[in-house]
Amino acid sequence: MATECKFTLVGRFLKPRPQIDRIRSKFKELISLKGSTKIGVYDIYNVFLEFTNDEDFAMVWFRRVIEIEGQQIWLQKWSPDFKPEEDLLISLVWVLLPGLPFHMHTWNYVKQVVNSIGTPLKINLSTRGRTRPSVAKVRIEIDLLKPQPESVYVGQIYDNAPQKGFVQKLEYEGIPKYCKYCKKLVHNLLNCRAIERKKAAEEREAEIKISK
Repeated sequence: MATECKFTLVGRFLKPRPQIDRIRSKFKELISLKGSTKIGVYDIYNVFLEFTNDEDFAMVWFRRVIEIEGQQIWLQKWSPDFKPEEDLLISLVWVLLPGLPFHMHTWNYVKQVVNSIGTPLKINLSTRGRTRPSVAKVRIEIDLLKPQPESVYVGQIYDNAPQKGFVQKLEYEGIPKYCKYCKKLVHNLLNCRAIERKKAAEEREAEIKISK
């Protein structure tokens, strides 16, 4: 059943959203689509954007953030696990492959190199046009709760023979912070206000017990 929603994005406002008519009209002004989109209200913070084709869906999602009525709307890929009080774990990042052999600067090879990290989506223009031979760059979907390795082995592994391959260094751009405690983007555990409020409440409770 989830395939029916494969071209759906969740747009999340950090503050109570503008009126839905304003969101729809501003979106049309900002974004040119080949197909059409339906924008529906979920609650005062979240709207759903449903597209009719994968090209429009990907184009909008790759923007990650859109400003409407002076407010930022964070775009996330919808999933059956969607909960309005939590941000989704799947995010888009750029992965750089410095020093990748030039003959491997094709979509067929690059996607195989990064396949173990997440879901590869597209290579950037300079990689596709082969105009930056020192590095390849690819956009991938990652799970923010999974570790991002600093390198991967490229080649075949033999049990009783010398290995034929190399270690490819990985660099990341645009990994958002994600708090495992409150399950929100933009911050991490070190500066989570929910944790600070919990600690303050526990300290007050401890003080009350001591005073009694």
